[in-house]
Amino acid sequence: MSSPVGGSCDTEVDRGLVLRRLLVPVDGSEYSRHAAEHAIRIAQAYGAELLLLHVIDDQVLDQVAQRGEDRQRVCERLHDAGRGYLHDLGRHAASAGVAHREQIEIGDPAALICEVAARAQSDLVVIGKIGRRGARRIVMGSIARRVIEAAEIPVLVVSRPPAAVVSGHDGAAAQPRGQGEPGGR
Repeated sequence: MSSPVGGSCDTEVDRGLVLRRLLVPVDGSEYSRHAAEHAIRIAQAYGAELLLLHVIDDQVLDQVAQRGEDRQRVCERLHDAGRGYLHDLGRHAASAGVAHREQIEIGDPAALICEVAARAQSDLVVIGKIGRRGARRIVMGSIARRVIEAAEIPVLVVSRPPAAVVSGHDGAAAQPRGQGEPGGR
């Protein structure tokens, strides 16, 4: 039986691996979108449910309040933006036939990702390599790294979108572009 990892594009999956629920933290960044796209494909292959999570960083809210901005108004704007990210990805999951739930939390992103994963009995966290925190990420350490260190379940860190699959002449799936080619990955 082929594994979905390692360059094979067979549609068979390792049935010894049980994935019922995938937690996908999203922040609207390109990397979190790539993570969600991978998670949708994994969920399709395993018949798993997605839990799409957006966390409003309470440290960002504290910094906003220190600058004299209305904390509540900023929180509402961030909540609305998060709801938009979740709604867009939820539509993508639904169009792929993947069951999903959407959730927004306020607090420390890494801690809440791990807490929600445990509460929801998730089997895998699928997270983008870099989020929207920018230069602050360098000082504070990446959320993905903190989740890897603290999570009690496996964490898949995504850095690029799923590879485009090219169909072979006989209709069978071929290698993703770049794989199996000279100089490919």
